[in-house]
Amino acid sequence: MNKICVILSAIYILNVNFGLQCQVFTTFNTENSGIPFNTVRCLEKQGNHLWVGTDAGLAKFSNNTWEVFNASNSPLISDNIRALKSEGDSVLWIGTVGGGLFSFNGEEWVNFNVSNSGLQDNLVRDINIDLHENIWLATTEGIFMYDRNEWHHWNMQDSSLLSNNITSIQIGLNNEKYIGTINGGIIYFDSLNHFTTYTISNSGLPDNSVTDIEIDENGFPWFLSPAAGLVNDTDFGGPWLNFNNFNSGLPANTLKCLRIMGSEIVIGSESSGLIFKNGEAWDQFNTSNSELPDNHILSIEIDDEYNIWIGTHNEGLCKINLQNSILENLDSQIHFYPNPVKSGGKIHFNRKITGHVSLYNELGEFIDIDHNYNGDNYEIPKNIQPGIYVIKLLESGHLISKKILVTN
Repeated sequence: MNKICVILSAIYILNVNFGLQCQVFTTFNTENSGIPFNTVRCLEKQGNHLWVGTDAGLAKFSNNTWEVFNASNSPLISDNIRALKSEGDSVLWIGTVGGGLFSFNGEEWVNFNVSNSGLQDNLVRDINIDLHENIWLATTEGIFMYDRNEWHHWNMQDSSLLSNNITSIQIGLNNEKYIGTINGGIIYFDSLNHFTTYTISNSGLPDNSVTDIEIDENGFPWFLSPAAGLVNDTDFGGPWLNFNNFNSGLPANTLKCLRIMGSEIVIGSESSGLIFKNGEAWDQFNTSNSELPDNHILSIEIDDEYNIWIGTHNEGLCKINLQNSILENLDSQIHFYPNPVKSGGKIHFNRKITGHVSLYNELGEFIDIDHNYNGDNYEIPKNIQPGIYVIKLLESGHLISKKILVTN
């Protein structure tokens, strides 16, 4: 296992609000781990597990142990995994090439394909679940939605889509859907599933193709384009804010995947490694300035401890530990009271916090998390044992840890 600590104050200065730091890169490949293949197409965090989708099977990474599921040891028809979406702590939805859609609850597998369901394509490229628990699928034969009873379909033939080649689906804060295509623009579904298509010709969108979509903390969508770089919709249908390698510090326009971490935008590129955007500042990890094993990034996931997991095209899975990258003086900016606090009681912050709030015990074991926290108080879970705990806040891209004493 390759663990290398890079002291950036001496070697490399990263200007994405991380400060002088020490980072640890850990690479998992077929030579040093149980990962089944070195091409990692998709990643999904579920509780304490990381699900890893590769070209040669599905893997679950938990407690430094790998468990592999493929066509030879499970009901999976296809080993080519392209999409993963967790539903709660138990159900995982899996999109494949050639095998359709699967659900897996840890014991039972269910398969939806062209022969046994309303799904009309066995290539499932992306999966998302809306606020009404409807399952949305991106396929090469259009958009499919499964409401747990019936299948609904939108394509060029029956719905006037401009392309059947769907790449990505993201759910908005008000249950709207943002859908990316190849050469068919961006499709916006409202909460009633009425849709509008935005293209170069009707809206000034810089590219008609989209590879990935994320929603920021204010509810605005960000898109990746294979030709135009990074695009932000500033008013839900344009105008579009476009960042490319000509008008910004973005090192390349060929972008594959993105995640939003507080105020930071983390982008995986096809040839320039991992790219960070924080306000006007840009920076990157690549094979020349860091221990990143591959510049071709296919997938990104960020876990509850704010480690960045990178799926690469040729070199397996890479974990980047940013725990030590936060400036310590940020801790002095946020205070809370009371401390001690009773289990089930509320603590109050000295200002409004927007981001993730999580709770760990003194051993570092995960207890609780609020992914979409937006407020100035946090309720300690009921019936937890008295003792010392750690509250972790992801505030504006910074991880802040505070100790708290919980009493009966």
